[in-house]
Amino acid sequence: MIRMFKSGIPALILLISISGPAYSQQFPIMDQYLVAPSSISPAFVGKESPFEVFLTSRIEWTSIAGHPFIGSLNLAGALPKNMGLGGNIMYNVAGPLENLTINLSYAYHLKLAADHTLSFGINGSYYQNVLDLANAVLANPDDPVLAGRSSISESYFNMGVSLLYSWRTLDACVSFPLLFNNKTFYNSDKIYSHVLTLDRNFMVYLGYLLQPKGDWGAHFTFLYRQTQYTPWSFDVAVRAIYQDMVWFGLIYRKNNTIGITGGLTIAKGLKFNYTYEYSPTAMMGKSSGTHEITLGYRIVPKSVKPSMKDYIK
Repeated sequence: MIRMFKSGIPALILLISISGPAYSQQFPIMDQYLVAPSSISPAFVGKESPFEVFLTSRIEWTSIAGHPFIGSLNLAGALPKNMGLGGNIMYNVAGPLENLTINLSYAYHLKLAADHTLSFGINGSYYQNVLDLANAVLANPDDPVLAGRSSISESYFNMGVSLLYSWRTLDACVSFPLLFNNKTFYNSDKIYSHVLTLDRNFMVYLGYLLQPKGDWGAHFTFLYRQTQYTPWSFDVAVRAIYQDMVWFGLIYRKNNTIGITGGLTIAKGLKFNYTYEYSPTAMMGKSSGTHEITLGYRIVPKSVKPSMKDYIK
């Protein structure tokens, strides 16, 4: 298999990682977490709602042929005895590389006091990678390892854990979406031992809803991400919210990515959110940006829905 890296695979890796050096991959995260935090941490499962489902489509670098696309279906629900159960299916394609991820999540919510909750989450993950060789241009198409093959595929498993502390409208979460380093067909050669692999991931999430009086509020979020052998990154977002019916805001991501986001509750828990991101440094400013659309449904019991008096207190 080492011979593979002496032919066409390095060229494919360079094409996929055209924006910079090839590193291990971060756990795929979309802006969907702004309206559905259970999509990034199993500790949120069953906490926000008795049941919720969110469908998201993300198209990156829209003016570039073979641009990345991510599609995600996220479900979460509450179980008796302070438990939650959820799942996520994500499909990610970037040029000749395709990835399918299936997650199952479980959470337990421990009530510490009237306004204090400690939540524990665990998730199991299944990954399938496919490298499409049929439409790829290889430096050596006669390589015996690649000859006669239209694709290379692999599957592997991983797991993660998370811890969430909640006080009124404050959420502080530490999460390890991937606890183990997965070895793939890319790293048969030591030079590529951490290229396009899913290595250990670490995240810190902070969210706070400020709504002192009236119908308007502001929601602040901070997300820090660190992956082995990959530079750290962070997101900062602030959204103005009107009665949980309409919201709009700004996003900033490390490496000069800025974005606008907005959405509304259409009727009886049906939610729509749109985000546009742009980076003047990505693809030399010619990528035309990234579009993400989320459509979801969330049940919020009237008995637990906060009133304006609660925020004033």
